[in-house]
Amino acid sequence: MIRFKKQYCLMAGLLLVSAALQTAENSSVASDRDDINSIAGPFFEQHCLRCHGPTKSKGDLRLDQLDAELTEPSTFDRWQGIVARVASGEMPPEKEPHPKPDQIADLVTRLSARLDEAATKRISEGRVVLRRLNRVEYENTLNDLFDVNVSVKDMLPEDATAQGFDNVGAALNVSPVLIERYLEAADVVLDAAIAPVHNLISKKERFDLYDSLPSWFLAGVWKQDEGVILFRTGGNSATDLRKFRAPAPGRYRFRIAASAHNSEATLPLAVLLGNFVVSGNPTRHIGYFDAPPGEPAIIEFEERLLKKNDTIKVTPVALPFVYLKQETMPEYPGPGLHIHWMEVEGPFPEAWPTRSFRRVFGDVDPKRGTLENAKKLVREFLPKAFRRPLNEGEEQPFVALAAASLESGESFETALRAALKAVLASPKFLYFRESADDGDALDDYALASRLSYFLWSTMPDEMLLSLASRSELHKPEVLHAQVERMLQDPKARAFTEHFTDQWLSLRDIDATTPDKLLYPEFEELLQWSSLHETRLFFNELLQENLSVQNFIDSDFAMLNGRLAEHYGIPDVYGVEFRKVALLPEYHRGGVMTQASVLKVTANGSNTSPVLRGVWVLDRILGQPVPAPPPNVPAVEPDIRGASTIREQLVKHRATENCNSCHSRIDPLGFALENYDVIGGWRDRYRVVADRKDWVNNRVGPLAKYLAAWQYGLGQPIDAGEIVPDGRAFSNLNELKQLLLVDPEQIARSLTEKLVTYSTGQPVGFSDRKAVNQILSEAKLSNYGLRSLVHAIVVSDLFQKK
Repeated sequence: MIRFKKQYCLMAGLLLVSAALQTAENSSVASDRDDINSIAGPFFEQHCLRCHGPTKSKGDLRLDQLDAELTEPSTFDRWQGIVARVASGEMPPEKEPHPKPDQIADLVTRLSARLDEAATKRISEGRVVLRRLNRVEYENTLNDLFDVNVSVKDMLPEDATAQGFDNVGAALNVSPVLIERYLEAADVVLDAAIAPVHNLISKKERFDLYDSLPSWFLAGVWKQDEGVILFRTGGNSATDLRKFRAPAPGRYRFRIAASAHNSEATLPLAVLLGNFVVSGNPTRHIGYFDAPPGEPAIIEFEERLLKKNDTIKVTPVALPFVYLKQETMPEYPGPGLHIHWMEVEGPFPEAWPTRSFRRVFGDVDPKRGTLENAKKLVREFLPKAFRRPLNEGEEQPFVALAAASLESGESFETALRAALKAVLASPKFLYFRESADDGDALDDYALASRLSYFLWSTMPDEMLLSLASRSELHKPEVLHAQVERMLQDPKARAFTEHFTDQWLSLRDIDATTPDKLLYPEFEELLQWSSLHETRLFFNELLQENLSVQNFIDSDFAMLNGRLAEHYGIPDVYGVEFRKVALLPEYHRGGVMTQASVLKVTANGSNTSPVLRGVWVLDRILGQPVPAPPPNVPAVEPDIRGASTIREQLVKHRATENCNSCHSRIDPLGFALENYDVIGGWRDRYRVVADRKDWVNNRVGPLAKYLAAWQYGLGQPIDAGEIVPDGRAFSNLNELKQLLLVDPEQIARSLTEKLVTYSTGQPVGFSDRKAVNQILSEAKLSNYGLRSLVHAIVVSDLFQKK
């Protein structure tokens, strides 16, 4: 009875405490509602409720009915958006009774204080949510763990994105299907790691490509005393070396003798490896090379062929599209690719056991392995896989799997694989361990992982883990030195590629195929070159610590011959990229004029100021616009050119619900209208036309061979507009100067993207102080990109949970 009374009293006490806390919480919420309404109410009533009140609710927004419970994420985000639009001057619009600057400042300050207070409560457990490796990070980590080079990311479901990035924790869920795919991917990697090496004797063979060409393809080539001349361009040509088939996987040396026929300039060729006869087999693009006029160049490289029967393929690219017959080839004055001969040597001998084999089995003979051997190997493997020291007994579940497998009669290899696969699908491998030593600061192992996956998209190396083991990595001078080391490492290409491609939407480069009738000059080398231009441009800013203002406008570009030809820039030849000084008449500079960006912000037939304007606001200015209201039809450009996109958008903006956003979007998009869907400069639109109105390209010595262009020219381009604050511009160059008036906004936008990418968590309202500190440090170098990276790494946003 006494025990019952004690329990009853304890429960009653807890209920009373709970009720008191609930009352206090309800009182606090009511206070929040009263407080925030008392702050915003008078301002809204005077300046906003005519459009967002009882009689009218533009954009389905009723400011007189806003929820004020800031603990609700959707409510918080709504108020955050309101503060941002008032602070920027976007709202109230000019036609409404406009508040004085001190009224706006007072409202923004007081509302921001309430949001800061609410945000502080929300992040008391840390700003970064639990996140797992995305599929790129998973593939890279497996390859580094086992010292292999295997592509498995395509075996995994595509990662969801948030804020434009695929490494944001809140978007990275785990499902039973994903776990199953992890196990399958682990099997593929383990197979590669323990694969036996060949025992073949290496040999060297020289081939005439003509002998490998199928009979149906011979009508399009010209046989020579030495080799063959190719005139058909494109990756679908049957120009693989069918007389050679790899006798075994392994490393081979390839040599190609190639020259440019009927050309004073070098001609590009593409080289690929794989099996091109069996449909569906994976192939690899090795790169583009130059064939010079005159004496042939010898193109030489070593690569691993991954499967038996793989071979090499060469194909010309960017040649004119012409109609040729065998009898006309001797008189044809146009260019062709002369392949004199091809040579293959290999497979080269390989030492056994391989390094990857030892990553799995160590010094253990798998035919004689025991449970004790498995336990030792698992204990050695786990700290590498978990990217931190092993806790006592942490290996037991995985050793138990190996033991159960051995007891059921399975081989040592099968038992060890079962344990390793379980490790590679376990939360401790898949998820970032972002724990803290003191308060909310990351410990050195967590910091090593965050830094490594930021700059390398893979696990920390021995140097980072060694510094972490001595608790030295967090020291500012050590951290600075490590960032410098990592940015100089070839693995830093992952940062340039994965951040740039997601920030600028370059992963969508294959999403559209330009209309062949309107853009017949588009081909694979142009797309490849445009993608590499943007990555190399980013890397140039990073390596040289150039100002991020160059993303808006620059006096240089990274170009090769194909891209320079596309841009109308003279005296640049070959497939190699170089830094080229720009003149005003080239109409280039900054990322907005780069062909990759211009392609991903258009469809295959036409451009849209709306799409491009939205892209600039979000990706460059950091001011994303909300989704359009429901039931508002999209603006479809007139591909026959009867009306311009400007005329259509003027009608669209006449709708009150549309005008508030389109007044921000359209001017930025119109500034880019001089650039077509493949990034070429234009003064007039290309349009579908009758034959009599086609642009005539059949001129010069190739006239009778060339395929006719089948498009006409439409109305002239008008790239001028007025931005919401009333400033006018007549072309993109003038808009750039308007944007550069506020370099901090450019740097702020990029900083927020970099923080999101580096921590896996979007920047929130409460992060403003930390972002301002980063910008303050970066400003000392005129917002140099490398300085910005350093400032982010030493910031609280990066070094804390």
